[in-house]
Amino acid sequence: MVRTRIRRLPRHLYTGERSVAFTACTKDREILFLKPNDIDAHVDNLRRAADACDCVVPIYCFMPDHLHVMFKGLDATSDTLAAMVKFKLLSGLWFRRKGLPGWQADFWDHAIRGHVDWRAHATYIAHNPVRAGLVESPFEYPLLGSIGCDLSDEIGR
Repeated sequence: MVRTRIRRLPRHLYTGERSVAFTACTKDREILFLKPNDIDAHVDNLRRAADACDCVVPIYCFMPDHLHVMFKGLDATSDTLAAMVKFKLLSGLWFRRKGLPGWQADFWDHAIRGHVDWRAHATYIAHNPVRAGLVESPFEYPLLGSIGCDLSDEIGR
């Protein structure tokens, strides 16, 4: 087996008052998220990770076999990458206790550049369940939410 080095953006793109979108897939794309009670513990872990790293979560969207989440730094000490790593650690421990497969080893990230409105990217994330044919409107999807923000103020309809 060949191990490839995980490629990350330059460290400064994760720190401070920045927004970064992350996507994490379940191991072997196992379907683990179908109902609101499937994500309750994970939302709590998102909250804990965001609080620990001085971030908010403008949007999260649990699809059946993956998660889209955006962390937004609140001040100069904020660290969105550390928030994502902490979230995966906390939720990975939860998966292990439940005997579930958990997450793939890595995740994808996308730093929202200063000239790009992070709300546009949040709106794109919110429409994932619509594009997947799961609902007709993002606001119908029960596995979509935010932490520290009002989702209806953050995304376009």
